Amino acid sequence: MTAFARRHPSVNFIFFAVVLLLSMMTEHPVIALLNLLSAVSFALCCVGGKRLLRQLRLIAPLMLLAAVLNPLTSKLGETVLFFFPWGSVCTLEAVLYGAFAAIRLAAVLFWFVCWNSVITSDKFLYLFGGLFPSLSLTLCMGLRFVPRLMQRMREVSQAQKCLRPDAKGLRHAGRVVSVTVTWALERALDTASSMKSRGYGLRGRTAYTPYRFGARDGIALAWIVLLGAGALTGRFSGWFSFAFYPTLHGAHGIPTALCAVCFGLLAAYPLILEGREALSWRALR
Repeated sequence: MTAFARRHPSVNFIFFAVVLLLSMMTEHPVIALLNLLSAVSFALCCVGGKRLLRQLRLIAPLMLLAAVLNPLTSKLGETVLFFFPWGSVCTLEAVLYGAFAAIRLAAVLFWFVCWNSVITSDKFLYLFGGLFPSLSLTLCMGLRFVPRLMQRMREVSQAQKCLRPDAKGLRHAGRVVSVTVTWALERALDTASSMKSRGYGLRGRTAYTPYRFGARDGIALAWIVLLGAGALTGRFSGWFSFAFYPTLHGAHGIPTALCAVCFGLLAAYPLILEGREALSWRALR
């Protein structure tokens, strides 16, 4: 567990909400690069190198698709690079916007990788279980359903191969899917009955929670709110404005640099916590 994951769930949620909001709203390439670098670095701390490579196998094709699709479909831009065989023009601005779209998409996906590692089902239920008990439980079950279903399919497939070594093709796949779906339905009914018998969602029901909002959480929340306000000021004041068409032009100067520093420190806050903890542990040793 990372140092940031040990903070209060509200601190984790507000951080991801602000960072993801800025990631999807800001179109400045410098902010996109800072965002991607911070997201990849924190994802490496959260899931490790091997799991990050597996995630990259899924994210890289999406990045390539976003980078290639825009120059193929967009005819905007004044700097002509070449003409496609079918007569369409390829411009420098379209290529750069495709690269920017790929970077922004990858940053958002990597932040969601970090989200899955930090915001566990217990934290999600703690944050929203009191307000939306049924919806929170449904979302938690849905988010955990796909990984468990894939794991269960692999287990059933291995068991079927032990029983029927020669079984292959559609019959084997149909048997595996049938067993897995039956297990999933039974598991969903058992979970619903268990939560109902415990009185989940009833008014006045109390529950134990290990989360306590302390002084460190207050400092972290103040830091996130302060830096997030600075970055959002840059976004809504036009200091992060940037346009790729018809030519490249965007905001620059001291206000843009200061707001970019705010965003960079905000996105790197989990890494700052990790570095500070590593230095403290080394000093104690």
